[in-house]
Amino acid sequence: MYEYVGSVHIHSTYSDGWGSVEKIAQAAREARLDFIIITDHDNMKGYVEGKEGWYGRTLVLFGTELNREDHHYLAFNLKEELDTRGLSPQETIDLVNQKGGFGFIAHPFEKGSPLVLQGKHYPWKDWKVHNFRGIEIWNYTSQWRDGAQNLPKALYSLYLHRNSNLKCPCPQSLQAWDRFLSRGDKVLALGGTDAHAVPLKAGPLRAEIFPYSFLFQTITTHIYLPLKLREDTLHDRVMVMEALQKGHYFTANDQVHPSRGFCYFGKNKEKQVLSGDTITMDKETVLEVESPSLRSIIRVIKEGRVVREAKSNNLIFKVLERGAFRVEVYYRPLLGGPCPWIYSNPIFVA
Repeated sequence: MYEYVGSVHIHSTYSDGWGSVEKIAQAAREARLDFIIITDHDNMKGYVEGKEGWYGRTLVLFGTELNREDHHYLAFNLKEELDTRGLSPQETIDLVNQKGGFGFIAHPFEKGSPLVLQGKHYPWKDWKVHNFRGIEIWNYTSQWRDGAQNLPKALYSLYLHRNSNLKCPCPQSLQAWDRFLSRGDKVLALGGTDAHAVPLKAGPLRAEIFPYSFLFQTITTHIYLPLKLREDTLHDRVMVMEALQKGHYFTANDQVHPSRGFCYFGKNKEKQVLSGDTITMDKETVLEVESPSLRSIIRVIKEGRVVREAKSNNLIFKVLERGAFRVEVYYRPLLGGPCPWIYSNPIFVA
């Protein structure tokens, strides 16, 4: 398997972002990302205008974030723009699926800040929906905004401790994900930067909230591919989108520690599978986790409960029951407590 590192949920000047596609691609190259997916609000103008492709060593792809006013939905693998005005959340999900795409509920428990957009926020309220592919559990910009409830907190998290509002994925999103998994729904999780690079002017102060170059080093998406990308845009687009749809990836906060090299797989007497896959339980079924750091705490989670834990860079877990088993990894710094770091998609044991 080949691991490629990217960033998803990004906005450009085609909607409310402040960077052109070229500027964003340059920032991604500087951050040494293998791919990015730009998801402008309610449009795919970058795709329509032929801007999808390789920019040096970085593959730039396009999706879209649908429903501008409420129930934001990240849609991928589309080849045309969709008009979802007037559609219910379920109708939006169904339309994306009908067009050959798949999608994720974006920042579902967003709270907003009185300092940004006069407190306007975009939570997901309709939880009767189905047939969506996953939930965005970690959103850098949205969670920063939720924590910036007054000017001192905002300035502190902008200038002194940028990760102070992003110590972990959104707890409510994790709980919602576990509820879906516990009832048998094969729902995935995704992390995004929600990058806009909005300029800030407050008296003599000047800043960006936050630069693309910074955000591309925070919440990352690591996909597993059976073959190398070959700098053929059409071929490589299919490979990346298939990996996302199948759940062959993990989400990490690379500000905590570099996460490249993490691996989670299951195997029985017949085959080996990756996260997002289903495996049949037999006497030899095990789940195995490999972390890139010895300073790891690895936790196997089922239905919101920790069923196995190890302070190690490796864990082997013999499966004795059916269900969805996902992995969380915490990094143990030399000073301070464990930091949430890596979140895998589940392996479904049937």
